[in-house]
Amino acid sequence: MRHILLFVLLFLSAFGCAGRYALPNLPPLPAHNTDVALPEPVPASNDPAVTDRVLVVTNHGDIVLGLYGTAAPLTVQNFLRYVDSGFYAGKVFHRVIDGFMIQGGGFDAALQRDTETADPIRLELIPGLPHRPGALSMARTQHAVSATSQFFICVTEAWQLNGLYAIFGEVESGMDVVMGISVAATSSQESSDGVLDDVPTTPVVIESITRLPAGEG
Repeated sequence: MRHILLFVLLFLSAFGCAGRYALPNLPPLPAHNTDVALPEPVPASNDPAVTDRVLVVTNHGDIVLGLYGTAAPLTVQNFLRYVDSGFYAGKVFHRVIDGFMIQGGGFDAALQRDTETADPIRLELIPGLPHRPGALSMARTQHAVSATSQFFICVTEAWQLNGLYAIFGEVESGMDVVMGISVAATSSQESSDGVLDDVPTTPVVIESITRLPAGEG
């Protein structure tokens, strides 16, 4: 019990440690750690329907994302607002952790954070849907109403994020691109928000994110 309590306290204290919109600085617990009982992944009772698709063009390749517009309408509408405005063009994946996730959508290649163009939205959860490989989710601060433009894509099962971050889509194609980005060499670098950790040494640039016509993907 003491080990579990310590993990929870460390986990909660990690919110916001890597910039304004950050994920906890905790990779998944190693499977061989016998001091903490890992819960079984919780499958969704029904996988959400994909209502919209977007094409993410990066300097590492293309990724197609399917969005859950019915199950997570507020989050999808917010994301598409940034997509339609062209906000993501020139942004980077500024935080990548091998075996965990890739995060982007807020900083440019010089690690300057652009001012978000819409108000923050509240945390919108889909009951029972886990953070599994390919899950698309919103980054936020420790406050429930703080998600704006930054998002992340999981590269492994990340049960410790379940119930804390809003999953609103999935990778439909290009998971090989996501995996390639996740193993990029990284370092700590100065940004407009101070020092950021896990920044790719060579920028991983989002050249554009655009909607795909219905039926494409």
